[in-house]
Amino acid sequence: EAQGKHGLVLSNGINPQYGKLDAYRMAWSAIDEAIRNAVAVGADPQRIALLDNFCWGDPRRPGTLGSLVEAARGCHDAALYYRTPFISGKDSLNNEYLGSDGQRHAIPPTLLISAMGVIPDIGRTVTMDLKSPGNLLYLVGEHRPTWGGSHAGLLDGWEPARDAAIPEQPHNAPRVYQALHRAIVAGWVRACHDLSEGGLAVTAAEMCIGGRLGVELRLESADPGLILFGESNGCLLVEIQPQDVPTVERLFDGLPILKTGWVSQEGRMTVLAGKAQETLLSLSVEEIAQAWIGGAQ
Repeated sequence: EAQGKHGLVLSNGINPQYGKLDAYRMAWSAIDEAIRNAVAVGADPQRIALLDNFCWGDPRRPGTLGSLVEAARGCHDAALYYRTPFISGKDSLNNEYLGSDGQRHAIPPTLLISAMGVIPDIGRTVTMDLKSPGNLLYLVGEHRPTWGGSHAGLLDGWEPARDAAIPEQPHNAPRVYQALHRAIVAGWVRACHDLSEGGLAVTAAEMCIGGRLGVELRLESADPGLILFGESNGCLLVEIQPQDVPTVERLFDGLPILKTGWVSQEGRMTVLAGKAQETLLSLSVEEIAQAWIGGAQ
């Protein structure tokens, strides 16, 4: 190997909305998100280490201590599943305040996971911005979106029920990430972005903003809103050149991969849904970019 080609990746995962519902699954989700972010840019999934940062309320409260234990258990199980050791971390407890009601209130149970990875060749680093019209868009990894703890629910002011499902442990995630890494190293992935807060729609929109190119997404689900804005672990959106599609599909044989659209010359994000493929959404990239920076309502 040529000296000087290795690179270091730093990434993170966090979602306190999940912690309000299920601290164990929040830990899984934060670890998966941190690893997914690292793999998305080219990190080798077999060479990733983790750090934890627990931000909790008073652990002398039984409920608070219980959620802390559940989060720690999630960290243990997910670290073994992904074979990613924890090499350091810290905690910040007793994060509480006296409210106007005269009662003490704790912050939501929050776990920040940081991941450190190695890129074998920085010349193969992948960015999230769309590259060329005509390229195909694929979802790789299981896409099992749910509403529980979602960012869409937060924006709508919708408080999910205590038993609302948040994203589960993804199946086959280590194999998916290893296959994706092989595709990146081989140069078959032109752009890649993980699905996290906001789901597929936000991921696609951010890729449009980065490349100032449009996309056309085709959804066949009976619930396109859930597909677009529900959240899922273990899933990424990748851009692939037409000539590389057969090779990539063979590489993911037996693993979840789904063609979901393509990059368009028109500067619009268009979503077609249902059997009739009716236009569900059509926004210019400039509109999306203005909304992203807070310049549009």
